[in-house]
Amino acid sequence: MVAVTESDLKELKDLIQAQTAQLTVMQQNITDLQKNVTDLQKDVVDLKFSNERIEATLQSQQLLIQKIPDLAEKVGELKNWRTRCRRFPPTFQPSVKQIGLVFVSAVVSSIFSGTIGGIIGWLIRGPKV
Repeated sequence: MVAVTESDLKELKDLIQAQTAQLTVMQQNITDLQKNVTDLQKDVVDLKFSNERIEATLQSQQLLIQKIPDLAEKVGELKNWRTRCRRFPPTFQPSVKQIGLVFVSAVVSSIFSGTIGGIIGWLIRGPKV
């Protein structure tokens, strides 16, 4: 009986040592996992900070982004203006007839608007101070 008991005790001792070794490995794994979780938390904080910086940059550039359609429209108008200007030679000079026509139309429109008409009426009635 003593031989059986000694072999049983040896098996139990080996089993306890194996369990102790497994517990040590598990504790090391838990420590490593905790370290990894801490590192991941730091990475998440860094990503949140980077995300906030990107959002702030987008907010500051939002006004510029909203102006893009207006700028595109102005570029289109500039293209149209340049194509219209290409129809005339660069040495295009208005003639005397064109200048006279502009002057006459300006006088007639001012008469109808009342500016020169009021002056002419004032002169016809006699200048009263």
